[in-house]
Amino acid sequence: MNSESKRSKEDGTLKIAFVGSGAVNFGGAEGPWDHSKRLEQLGGVQFVAIVDPLVGKAEEVLKRKKNGPYAHLYTNCKVMAEYKELFSLRDNKPDAVFIGVPPFCHGSFDNDIELQLVKAGIHVFIEKPISVQPPEQVQPYVEELAMTAKEQGVIVSVAYMFRYHDAINKMKEIIADHGRPLMTIKVAYNCAYAELDHPFWWNTNKSGGPIVEQATHLCDLLRYFGGEVDFTQLTGVAIPASDDPSEVGYLTTVPAIINEQKLPLQDRIPRLTSAQWKFTNGTVGSLTHGVALHCQRYEANIDIWADGLRLSLEEPYYPECRLRVRRGYTDEEQIFSYPDVDPYFKEDEVFLKAIRTGDNSLVRSSYQDAFRTYQLSWAIRRESTGV
Repeated sequence: MNSESKRSKEDGTLKIAFVGSGAVNFGGAEGPWDHSKRLEQLGGVQFVAIVDPLVGKAEEVLKRKKNGPYAHLYTNCKVMAEYKELFSLRDNKPDAVFIGVPPFCHGSFDNDIELQLVKAGIHVFIEKPISVQPPEQVQPYVEELAMTAKEQGVIVSVAYMFRYHDAINKMKEIIADHGRPLMTIKVAYNCAYAELDHPFWWNTNKSGGPIVEQATHLCDLLRYFGGEVDFTQLTGVAIPASDDPSEVGYLTTVPAIINEQKLPLQDRIPRLTSAQWKFTNGTVGSLTHGVALHCQRYEANIDIWADGLRLSLEEPYYPECRLRVRRGYTDEEQIFSYPDVDPYFKEDEVFLKAIRTGDNSLVRSSYQDAFRTYQLSWAIRRESTGV
């Protein structure tokens, strides 16, 4: 680990850089994600760089931050067009970098942002998905990054924030106390697409498609509860895109900026995907993902059944999140509410704690484990679309 990193650990301050100046790092109307806001609230950090080839956009973000309540944390922050410029920061070399860029921009030997940062002894927090390339091409990259991270003694965390959600922890606790194997884990995600104005997201060649890019969070939860998947038993179907208004695959409210008609039909995202399989322990898993809602609010739910147990988690993305539990010999259910839960804050807090303590075990989603979720998302994509 470099001497700058050691010094900042000793005085309690971590130097942070961002790769990507978009919503996942700096917030927006689309959803609750915003790493910079959580890091500001956590404190004990100084922001040293915002990296984005769209320099003007990054400069606007930095200007907004320097006029905000946490301006003092951005005093020495610079805007850069290339992540390699971070290595030239002598006194302000980052201890950690938050990578929040489209999936085609990282996660491969052709776009090896995270690997080069790890080689430089810099801790990395990586937004999902970990890549856009087929998993058999990504696996050697994952293996090299994991080996390099171990050699360098750096922390690598992947942003599967639901693993830090209080409701998910409660579900794990109830399942363990109940003591019976799970029969089924069913997840559903309905995307609000009408204001999703990122062109790359609508192009499966750049995003990987909605299962790889978006439903990956629920793929990860399925594995978190169910364990490893028996891929020989996975089946899936999808509703493809259509230009015919009379067909179910035609969407009425795609943002005009997307101009989806310019994309070949085979490159457009499926409108609905449904898949089912067995885990190696015999539990049945299923996922349904739709691109069907208008406005901004997404909907998601998770249902788990076992002998004498039913868990239903509603709206885990929002403060209205509720967990409904029916267990034992009763018709009554318990309802648990989580109005103040913020798994994004918790995952960032744990990442910083892991850096300060050197305890990699605090991280709940390692790069290697995230790759297994990536394999599941790609298997669902391939089985449902044939691509």
